Amino acid sequence: MESTMITCRVLPAILALASWLPAQIRIVQPPLEPAERTRWFRESKFGIFVHWGPYAVIGRHEWARNRFQIPQDQYDVYARQFNPVHFNAQSWVDLAAGAGARYMVITSKHHDGFSIYRSKVSNYDMEITPYAGDPLKDLSAAAERAGLRLGIYHSIMDWHHPDYRPRRSWESKTPNEGGNLDRYIDFMKEQLRELLTGYGNVAVVWFDGEWEHTTAEMRSDEVFDFIRSLSPNTLINDRLYKREPGNRADFGTPEQFVPATGVLDPSGKPVLWEACVTINNDSWGYNKYETEFKTTRDLIRMLVEVVSKGGNLLLNVGPMPDGRIQDEFVTRLRAMGEWMRVNGEAIYETTASPFARLPFFGRVTTKGNKLYLHVFDWPANGLLRVPGLKNLIHSARLLADPDARVNASRDGDDIVIHLPAQAPDAVASVVELVLDGVPDPVQWSLRPGEKGAVELDAASCEIESKLGQRAKKENALGHVFLTRWSRSDDVPVWEFSLPKAGLYQVDLSYAAGRNSAGTEFAVESGASTIPGKVEDTGGDWVFRSFTLPGTLALSQGTQSLRIRAAIKGDTPAMQLERVVLRPAGK
Repeated sequence: MESTMITCRVLPAILALASWLPAQIRIVQPPLEPAERTRWFRESKFGIFVHWGPYAVIGRHEWARNRFQIPQDQYDVYARQFNPVHFNAQSWVDLAAGAGARYMVITSKHHDGFSIYRSKVSNYDMEITPYAGDPLKDLSAAAERAGLRLGIYHSIMDWHHPDYRPRRSWESKTPNEGGNLDRYIDFMKEQLRELLTGYGNVAVVWFDGEWEHTTAEMRSDEVFDFIRSLSPNTLINDRLYKREPGNRADFGTPEQFVPATGVLDPSGKPVLWEACVTINNDSWGYNKYETEFKTTRDLIRMLVEVVSKGGNLLLNVGPMPDGRIQDEFVTRLRAMGEWMRVNGEAIYETTASPFARLPFFGRVTTKGNKLYLHVFDWPANGLLRVPGLKNLIHSARLLADPDARVNASRDGDDIVIHLPAQAPDAVASVVELVLDGVPDPVQWSLRPGEKGAVELDAASCEIESKLGQRAKKENALGHVFLTRWSRSDDVPVWEFSLPKAGLYQVDLSYAAGRNSAGTEFAVESGASTIPGKVEDTGGDWVFRSFTLPGTLALSQGTQSLRIRAAIKGDTPAMQLERVVLRPAGK
């Protein structure tokens, strides 16, 4: 039997309200052309995501009601306890701005159906809590005072609303029966009207929970046009259109991973995108049991990687039920802010790297006639090679140490940067090159060296992944390697060129302990594959080289090589340092 619900006010009340609202929905901003409408987003690069609601009272996960199969009436007890007495909108905004973020996005309603504001068209909102205020209104005002843009996340899925279907399979034997999705979409539009007309200039409507319905069922085009009619310059994400390529949305939203090559439309043209990522690993909402958090080093390098690929980073925090933000988030965001205050010009208003590949461990961003080289692994010999750059170099400097001596010289098509012996920042040191014009690169690729061998270092790979990426590139003890490779969906990939076809033996250099030993993997290029098993090298930090049995048949020209690992549980496959392709028989 289905649980008793706190019901929403009926549609006639919604329609009555709508008849009262016309004076509030006058368009106060003239509509901008797409390039101007999205300019702030393209230039901002860094935002803070906030997931907050009654699930924070439970303190396990934002999907707690579904994951733990909590009946609605029991979940409502937690909702009525939600009382953020220590919530301070200004402190949230100060934390975001201090981290270097230029916008925020907060959940106005998550899948549980609870609205984090005082809604006139729903009674499942802040009105049922002991808290007297409206957190969203306070946050909107604080953000406006600070010059920070504020967007709203809004879930299409709604586990509470009586008209939304399907229900959860564990709470109903007939989850699709009953309800009225059209009536629910009318309700959703009225909530969007409230948000877009009563909470300042909403920068973004960030939809989610779209996967249970088609775009026709969700009336996606109608909702899109409705938002544009109320707030023509508000950006809309791709989840209103089920993240399908070529849709009307302003930007894409890869979740919990960084796309290997950015995000492209069906024609191969880059589009706007934003990677949404958590600081912790297990949930978006507050989780008092969480013990694993990304390091500041991880977060700064992820920001740099995302921006170098043409995207934005939307970094999530899940505040506690009383409104405070836990120390693990605060300390990391403040540390990011320290780095951004020194190096922010290499992030804000930049565009993607003009180089498809680099011979060093780092990333590149560009702005006008400036190249910013984000160096993660400082060269031991003090020489940093920038491949295939036709431009003249007017000047070179370190953003973190402008007075340090930095020179540039040409070596054929390459530019060689002469650096100080020590990196000014162990996480990411930025070298600014001022050129004679916009960057004019000659695309560089990995090619055979002496004796025809091709060295594919971990530094030059990209990581193909999807929701839940764990693998990353790291440097330590003189090695650059792929680490945290604990998901089979994370696949390192290299591109390289060969002057002629041939058979190649494969050498792998990696470190692996006894727990990783025996992990099966496959090295693939085109139709050719070599299987292998990880061997114990003597420890996770002891790197050794192994020659795989068999050969790869490789074609002439540009091609890709991937390594796919059959991960056992959460045990990493290996710490992969290098792949070397050697002509067979030589």
